[in-house]
Amino acid sequence: MSRHIITIYIFLSFLCSYQFQNKNIILYPLLLIQLVILGINMFWLLKRKEIKISNFILIMIWGTLFSAAFNFETLGNYLVNTILIFNIYLLTKYKWSYMYKNLYYLAIIFNIINIFIYIYSPKIYSVPKIIFGHELSKIQLQEIGVAAMSRIAMYSLFGVVLIRSKLLKILIAILSLFILLVGGKFTAILALLVSLIVYIITIKFSLFKNKLKYILKLLLIISFSSSFVFYFFIKLLEKLFSVKNIFSGRSILWIDYIDYIWENKISIFVGNGFFTETKMISYLSHPHNQYLTIIYTLGIFGFIIYYLFFSKNINKIINVVKRYPDLFLLFITQIIQMCGDDYYILTIEPIGMIFLFLIYNIEYSNKRVVQIGEINE
Repeated sequence: MSRHIITIYIFLSFLCSYQFQNKNIILYPLLLIQLVILGINMFWLLKRKEIKISNFILIMIWGTLFSAAFNFETLGNYLVNTILIFNIYLLTKYKWSYMYKNLYYLAIIFNIINIFIYIYSPKIYSVPKIIFGHELSKIQLQEIGVAAMSRIAMYSLFGVVLIRSKLLKILIAILSLFILLVGGKFTAILALLVSLIVYIITIKFSLFKNKLKYILKLLLIISFSSSFVFYFFIKLLEKLFSVKNIFSGRSILWIDYIDYIWENKISIFVGNGFFTETKMISYLSHPHNQYLTIIYTLGIFGFIIYYLFFSKNINKIINVVKRYPDLFLLFITQIIQMCGDDYYILTIEPIGMIFLFLIYNIEYSNKRVVQIGEINE
């Protein structure tokens, strides 16, 4: 496959983060290039026996299609997501190094663009959160949401692993941290701090290193059950402190969406379809919790499949943490950020899934494998 196609694919994926007046200008070309990549992948999959798909990925695909069969209203979304999983799996398996490097390089470029947007665009500051007695203000920009801006800054920050110049590394790190801080995205800052603490304690100081796998599995269980935990203990938490201030009203969203899931017994197993603006369950059309989105969209079977997917990634990342500390840190930050945001997975925007599949296919990072589109005849 042409590297230019992959670069355009990643470039358009980052562009999807921006709030254009007509976002279809980006979404349609992104969908088109998804279909082009699908055609190329299918061609080489049928032509070359060396190219294979793991059984677990097939389970993910069939699990998505299973939910699609019961949710025809959003069938197109399920099909797009199935194509995305299929494409990203093969790209990160057979073009691992190129995907890895281009994601970081483009993240650095887009983070610099966000610096200029922040400097020259009018800013609106939302009502600050009170976190342990300190105010944390969050900005609102017309061109890009603070969540997307923080994600790009996070990728840019860890992209310094590709930079050789120490001065340039420091500069990129400062610019990335600047955007993270001025953006005021609490979950992003918290996730970064937790990931650094885990890394320093377990890897740098080698404390509890033999327990790292269990620490990450515990973090994963807590994250996957986050919305349900707060659902059952929300009344107790409200007596202790203002839950609404800390979670920006997310607690209301979680309660509304969980109530809706419980009320529709069959949908617990098959999902409720993808979110649409015409189906408002709460004051927002999505619950701001990726794990809740998974069970809402795919049902309990999809929820279990994605838990196993993340669990497999834990088993893989701890074996290469010294070689790829950036992916280790990003994995932890993404697990935590998904507690307060969605659209990392189950979306047409593939950046979040690409990083997860880079970890899933980490064993191909230094292997010479048959390349998609490579002809040795």
